[in-house]
Amino acid sequence: MQKVKLNDIAEVYSGLSYRRYLDDNGIKYNVVVQRSIQADGKLSDFEELTLKDTIKDRFFSKEGDVLMKMPYPFDVVQVQTPGLVISDRIAIIRPDDNHDPSFIAHLLTNAHVKKQLHEIGSTERISHVSIKEIKELELNLPDLETQIKYGQLLNTINEKIIQDEKVVEYDRRLKEGILNKIWGECDD
Repeated sequence: MQKVKLNDIAEVYSGLSYRRYLDDNGIKYNVVVQRSIQADGKLSDFEELTLKDTIKDRFFSKEGDVLMKMPYPFDVVQVQTPGLVISDRIAIIRPDDNHDPSFIAHLLTNAHVKKQLHEIGSTERISHVSIKEIKELELNLPDLETQIKYGQLLNTINEKIIQDEKVVEYDRRLKEGILNKIWGECDD
């Protein structure tokens, strides 16, 4: 294991302050906003906005990017879809070729990293961290081959968790349906 700072293995910068780029005559883009980054590591619910066409390339998602909400709860997601505009208050983390983005995304959700974020986060009502602070996060990293294996394993576990949650939700609805049917039969 090697202890490194995030800035040593990845480019880290903030997303675009898109409000300055709003333009009714511009181009429609899907914009990653804070609600787009789900706690379960999924990316969805984009804002569709018409923006000027002068947006720098670095603000567009690339496959393998890791995105982190800068305000609490610091949710993290790995991007699979290129070409999305990434908005402000979201850290864009682009690991170099010697580090697995999937593993880095999982590592950033770990309790040790969350503890670092909590310790450096502001004391305001809703805690948040700066890009400078995110760059300084300390990570314990195995070699690239091990990162890839762990990344694949953790992705599989996440998918299982998502499927298990769907089953639990189905069971809750089934239970409620049975109880509602019983309630309806009492009214007859």
